[in-house]
Amino acid sequence: MPLPLRDFVQQVLLEKSRAAKIHRAVHRAWKHAVDTYPERGGWIRKASFRGLVWEVAVRELETIGRDDPDFRFVPHRDTVSFVIEDEVLIRFKHADISLSTSTYPTPEAVAFDSHDVDLYGFKGLQRVELCYVTNEFETELVWVGIAARSNGNHLWKIELSDEGVLAPPAQFPAFEEDHDTAKLAKVKPSQPVRDAKKKKDNE
Repeated sequence: MPLPLRDFVQQVLLEKSRAAKIHRAVHRAWKHAVDTYPERGGWIRKASFRGLVWEVAVRELETIGRDDPDFRFVPHRDTVSFVIEDEVLIRFKHADISLSTSTYPTPEAVAFDSHDVDLYGFKGLQRVELCYVTNEFETELVWVGIAARSNGNHLWKIELSDEGVLAPPAQFPAFEEDHDTAKLAKVKPSQPVRDAKKKKDNE
């Protein structure tokens, strides 16, 4: 099966305003979970709250399919994924600031980003993760978007917003070591040096 392609996945997300709908669904789920469990700060296992967020988010995401038949809710192996246009398979995960999920490297997670094999009875789908990232205290969302990996290595990310897809930050060209720095800038001579040169030129 193919590696997930950023431009292709982004286009699928932009169609029918899916990116914005997904972003809003995740934020609604987060707010609902936070409002419903104000005592979560005293819980011993952070994973307990993450599981509740997952439950609410999956149900919110499922509602997108009511008006978009190409956004399908697919249950499997005691979990669910979402298949868009029979091309892209998405699963919902909590991730840290590096977009690594807490389940990696479980067998399921390793299989998910091993793109030389198909999973869940689907062939040729591009598999990516819909991730939400919180601050260190897990009191607010700081990032929601799509992340792609291959064999544990990060490939790319797409940040989502209420308007759709946020443009990635500008990328500056890498500085190559073999550049001749003399061509980039010249240091202006000091005044005594300039005076001496001027005097010599006038002799």
